[in-house]
Amino acid sequence: MTPLASAGDGKRRADPRRRRIVRGILVMLVAAIGNAGCTHDIHLAPAPPLAAATTTTGPWASMIFAARTDSGVVVIDLGWTGADKALRSLLTQLGATTADVRWTFLTHAHRDHIGAWRTVQASTLVLGRDEIPFFTGSARYTGLVPRIGDRLVSYPHPGKGELRLLPIATDTAFVLGRDTLRAFPVPGHTAGSTVYLFRETLFAGDAVNWRVTSGFRGARSEYSDDPKRSRASLASLLRRIDSAGVRWRVLCTAHGKCGLADSTLRARILR
Repeated sequence: MTPLASAGDGKRRADPRRRRIVRGILVMLVAAIGNAGCTHDIHLAPAPPLAAATTTTGPWASMIFAARTDSGVVVIDLGWTGADKALRSLLTQLGATTADVRWTFLTHAHRDHIGAWRTVQASTLVLGRDEIPFFTGSARYTGLVPRIGDRLVSYPHPGKGELRLLPIATDTAFVLGRDTLRAFPVPGHTAGSTVYLFRETLFAGDAVNWRVTSGFRGARSEYSDDPKRSRASLASLLRRIDSAGVRWRVLCTAHGKCGLADSTLRARILR
């Protein structure tokens, strides 16, 4: 005879799932504390009246950058909580509206950098070719924190044909009148991570991280799909920029941490 399940059995069966959820929440909280929401020297990024940067709210700050060019307004990354309001406020500082945004460039598609994607639907959205499945929701990240986040809380992805996507897989220059924006794939943090060099500032996404205790470093392992590959990509990036003879003066992460690109910073980001 098959014994009847007791009330305690259901509780025991539920416990492993409850423990996984609690463990996931704790990991997310620890990660959020480690990626504290304050900015660092964000004033080093190109500034008004032709450009401006801001950060969105949430567990940690996520940067949105916008600039006027001869080819319309360009935006780099789209923030997280409150991103729509933050982006519109940023554009107001430039005397622009969402209708003026012609180009949007994503360093990667983790949820904390794509919040305002609906706000820029009229623009061409540029991102790494291998990042598109993650942006559209047909693939899942393998990094610890993003993986746990995906299991705990879903978030909206664009549907087929909802956005005009331009995938890139090699170093690419976008000529925007008197400006040139250069895109460099740096896979590792995510499969399609890309950095952008614009007006002597390298927008490094999360391929570079900054912490109060250690300063600038390479991508954080708990957020990354392949940290080792990310370090190799950064080393290759520095060689490619030097070979192209392109000047860069400032580096900014996707969380509003900026610094002067001296020899010390360049060495530290490879660690």
